[in-house]
Amino acid sequence: MRSTLSRLIPSVGRFYTPLPLVRAFHEYDEFASLSRRRYVPPNFAEIRHVINIAQVHAIAEKLALVTFDADGTIYSDGHHIERDNKMIAHIIKLMQRGIHVAILTAAGYPGDPTKFEDRFSGLLSAFEELELASRVTRYFHVMGGECNYLLRVNNKYRLEFVPDDMWKSKDMLEWSEEGIEELLDEAQGALQSASARLNLPVHFVRKPRAVGVIPKVSTIYEVLEEMALTVQVHLVESKLPFCAFNGGSDVFVDVGNKSIGLGALMKYLGKKPYETLHVGDRFTVSGNDSAARSRCAVLWVANPEETGFFARLLHNDIRLAQLTLYIE
Repeated sequence: MRSTLSRLIPSVGRFYTPLPLVRAFHEYDEFASLSRRRYVPPNFAEIRHVINIAQVHAIAEKLALVTFDADGTIYSDGHHIERDNKMIAHIIKLMQRGIHVAILTAAGYPGDPTKFEDRFSGLLSAFEELELASRVTRYFHVMGGECNYLLRVNNKYRLEFVPDDMWKSKDMLEWSEEGIEELLDEAQGALQSASARLNLPVHFVRKPRAVGVIPKVSTIYEVLEEMALTVQVHLVESKLPFCAFNGGSDVFVDVGNKSIGLGALMKYLGKKPYETLHVGDRFTVSGNDSAARSRCAVLWVANPEETGFFARLLHNDIRLAQLTLYIE
């Protein structure tokens, strides 16, 4: 709290593990030649990579829970987990090591687990084809609507909802339907006003715990960013927590956020911040992964390929940690 870093960058946030940054820098320097470049300084992506490598090294030995964002993290935006998705093997290997894996997605389908199954059909099919025992599949969960729905795998390799009173916090259970409707009405009004101001025709999508807009014509990222930030400002005094984010091709507002969802999931599974890792691609002010930084260690990736790289690094570190433990 009194470090030079906190004085230079007051908004730096929390670190839940020590980070071996020098080691990570040297590893990345081997192929990026950061220290040998004279005219080109490290860019943001390179700094992000160094910190990610350090975080993987730091948490591997104690890792007990990994959560992944969906779109843009384990599969491309607008797609689903197909059978050939390379992350399937990484996820199953983590589960077989006794590490809990959860997918945290903004998608929310109350009362309809089949729609969640459609998004993760390739992964569920792999569970069934490999005939994974329940002692393995129990390590997998899906959290939808940022924090509103939790699903698990049953003995038929299908998803089913976990009853709310088993995992939701007292505060979450006290969210009233009246308060939720009021929040969504205000969010929809802000979206409507912003789209009119920006001269962007949109299609509105209203769900029990979310409202959003999908542009009817092509637009640019900055316009969607303006809409997301407009809603954030408009709802700043909201009584209920919310997440207003730029999804890249749409803008949505959800009741709650991933920080709340992570907190509830970690308590439900009995996991601590220093043994939990969230992997996502949107940690900007308008991204729906940014709230996760307040709960646990994070990896900021740019695409599924990067997620795969850090998953391989993580598995290697876990293997080395277990080997060292065995030798001792």
